[in-house]
Amino acid sequence: MPLWEYNGIIELSRIPKRGKYLRYYLLGFIDAEGCFSVSIKKLKTAKFGYVLDPVFTLTQHKQNRVVLELLKKTLNAGRIIEKSGQKNLLVFVIDNRRLLKEKLINFLDKYKPIVKWNDYQKFREIILAMERKEHRTREGFERLVKLAYKMNMEGKQRRYKLKEIFPLMGSSETVRRASPD
Repeated sequence: MPLWEYNGIIELSRIPKRGKYLRYYLLGFIDAEGCFSVSIKKLKTAKFGYVLDPVFTLTQHKQNRVVLELLKKTLNAGRIIEKSGQKNLLVFVIDNRRLLKEKLINFLDKYKPIVKWNDYQKFREIILAMERKEHRTREGFERLVKLAYKMNMEGKQRRYKLKEIFPLMGSSETVRRASPD
């Protein structure tokens, strides 16, 4: 029996007859096309001069919007926006920490990614630590920043090097403990 709640998003004959199969299909999409990232943004008013900003994104050409709609409906979270400067691309975004925890992490704890497993585990750890407010202490913030730098190719695409962030936090000891970059 088709999943009627998806009526209006896609012709029901095109989706699996069981929700479990649709969720595994979406997991495959997340594993192939999704991006778990934790931005570190400079903010003068922040306690340590920077803030952690976790976000999950999945980008598709606008002709494939249906996949993004299926993901949005299945997770009951996120929004779909046009990618800035690229009118043919759409981005599914979840940037609310509570929704990341309650919807995305719960989904991925059940339907586990394979390819992006390591980045997902770090992303998950950062979000859960932030929910416990660990990022509000200097030690916790530093630990989470270092963990974020281990994601997505060991931070090679980061705007700031670790040694640029930690001195601004006022601890020379931190610089010695940070990676050599």
